[in-house]
Amino acid sequence: MNTEEAKFILSAYRPNGSDSDDATFADALRMAGDDPVLGAWFAQSRAHDAAVAGKVRQIVPPEGLREAILAGARVSDMRKPRGFAWGWAAGIAAAVLAIGVFSMRAPVRQGPAAAAFAGFAINDMVHGRHGGSGEPSGTLIAQLQVKGAKMPSAEAIDFEKLKDTGCRTLNFAGHDVMEVCFAREGVEFHFYVTRRDGSLGVPGGQGPSYLVQAAGAAAVWSDSRFDYALATTAGVEAVRRLL
Repeated sequence: MNTEEAKFILSAYRPNGSDSDDATFADALRMAGDDPVLGAWFAQSRAHDAAVAGKVRQIVPPEGLREAILAGARVSDMRKPRGFAWGWAAGIAAAVLAIGVFSMRAPVRQGPAAAAFAGFAINDMVHGRHGGSGEPSGTLIAQLQVKGAKMPSAEAIDFEKLKDTGCRTLNFAGHDVMEVCFAREGVEFHFYVTRRDGSLGVPGGQGPSYLVQAAGAAAVWSDSRFDYALATTAGVEAVRRLL
């Protein structure tokens, strides 16, 4: 089974976890547990499915819709849909579209690996063992904690020095990732940096894209040298305020 086959199978996995004992998903679930990129994609997929399902459950179909569907309709009638049926269908479409836009406000050219990096950041924020030391790390944290300061650019980051002096190092899809934790006005953030080589599919110079999950929110963006992710449990607006 390759990654695309695993994604095809996992796309049918119900977000409430009720399929966890179904043998149909066993191999794909094991792959998601071993592959951080696939695992991040799976977490994002489940969060998106749960959000869409929640919105759809809030929609109350109009009276008579069931009977109209069961009775059938002539082709000529279908070309001129009744107002209530059209409005109901439009409501579902709008709800699904709203979830998609809110979950990942990304330019079309941004690839799935960018979303996976955001999911990776959220997952590590929740489950990782955070820490790290060294003067460069402390200097960067001090800069990040200044009220009103924007996130640093490539010129302010010495990746090798951060790595060599004890900054926490992770691995994402074969890439070294530096993480520093900092607090701003009582809110904790986790900042991730990896060397830019285009593999994350985030076009340089574009604005950030946002991923929202139940566990937290993250933004992903790039400049000429690095790909970045910023995650917090305080919600997407807390992330936006720093960018």
